[in-house]
Amino acid sequence: MAYHVTMPQMGYDMTEGTINRWLVEEGAQVERGDVIASIATEKADIDIEAYSSGVIRKLLVQPGARVPVGGEIAIIADADEDISADLAPATSGSPAGKPEPSPPTTDNEAEAASAPETQDETAGESVPLPDWTHHLSPSATLDDGAREGARVKASPLARRRARELGIDIARVRGNGPQGRVTAEDVEAVARSGGVAVAASATAGSMATVDPTDPSEVVKVSRMREAIARRMTEANSTIPHFYLSTRVDMERLVRLRQELNELGDPGTPRFSVTDFIVRAMALTLQRYPQLNAAYVGGELRQFFSSNIALAVAVPDGLVAPTLRACESLSFAELARRAHDLAQRAKSNRLRPEEMAGAHTAISNLGMFGVNQFAAIVTPGQGSVLAVGEVSEQPVVRDGALIAGRVMEMTLSIDHRVTDGAQGAEALGYLRWCLEHPAVCLI
Repeated sequence: MAYHVTMPQMGYDMTEGTINRWLVEEGAQVERGDVIASIATEKADIDIEAYSSGVIRKLLVQPGARVPVGGEIAIIADADEDISADLAPATSGSPAGKPEPSPPTTDNEAEAASAPETQDETAGESVPLPDWTHHLSPSATLDDGAREGARVKASPLARRRARELGIDIARVRGNGPQGRVTAEDVEAVARSGGVAVAASATAGSMATVDPTDPSEVVKVSRMREAIARRMTEANSTIPHFYLSTRVDMERLVRLRQELNELGDPGTPRFSVTDFIVRAMALTLQRYPQLNAAYVGGELRQFFSSNIALAVAVPDGLVAPTLRACESLSFAELARRAHDLAQRAKSNRLRPEEMAGAHTAISNLGMFGVNQFAAIVTPGQGSVLAVGEVSEQPVVRDGALIAGRVMEMTLSIDHRVTDGAQGAEALGYLRWCLEHPAVCLI
């Protein structure tokens, strides 16, 4: 039976990917798990593995082509298997991976898109509709029965996001090829409280620039576009609250130094972040209300401590996920964290390593930052922002001495939990760091 290789979804907000290069040729024999292609997402370059053994019978897209999530990119089958039926859908439309040109808008369509709704006969003067109305689907002006009979062109991801957000997809105007509704269109409607907004509008687009001020327009990378879109969504749709605390790091610094002086060749050099990840994993297990996310109108509580680590890369940042941190030994957790960070910087992350986090840790201490607050990523419930470990005056046993302290701020989605519960969790997290031996158990 033929197996259709599709563009994977790397995170809920990914809508398309680009084929960097094929690592196999048509006619090549592959086994399940073999790497067959490299794709570029908005955040990283990722290898795609074959999930079925067989022969690469057809490569459906060329390198450089953009393919929507779920779009077919190759067919794997037996050498003598007839795949003509599998090829038919791919050739019935536009070439795979190449967006179809939008059809020209007819006069009638233009009038339908811009015409105001029927006014009350008693109204003296027609009231112009807001600017955003021309982004509503033409079917939005139809009655419910007519809309049900009309077929809405939308990607599978867009339909799923519409269901999660409670958006009637028939009321969304698509900005994709041939008016296809994309996930971005649906999320734009959600951000505006159920009213469609221009997909092309970007944050700050209404601002003006002094023409006498020397400047240049810099091309925005796909990663920067993704960061801008997700952070705008997060800041506008997630009700944040912030809790900060100061941690006495004296014991942790000494324990870390002792562990690193052991010089075990099979163990990586431990970092402060390794202790923080371990302490956060223990905290999520002790306070399950924090190990949760509010998605699609539902509060979902998780069992494993899946933690994303923010890693700076030239174009922005990526946040690969350490899964089930509570079940790993401290040495194994540190080994995996270091491996993820190195592969993130060299664009060698696997698809499953880019999703599934319940919380995140962002450490800017190495840049001399004392304190900051981070933005919760959609699909997660919190994020911990960590500053540098610095020497500061502290009072210990009634005496003022020099001590090592660290500031950290926990940003929490208020839909997930409240201040008192968040404060208890943060207090336990601080206790774990001030008694770092617990991280080794």
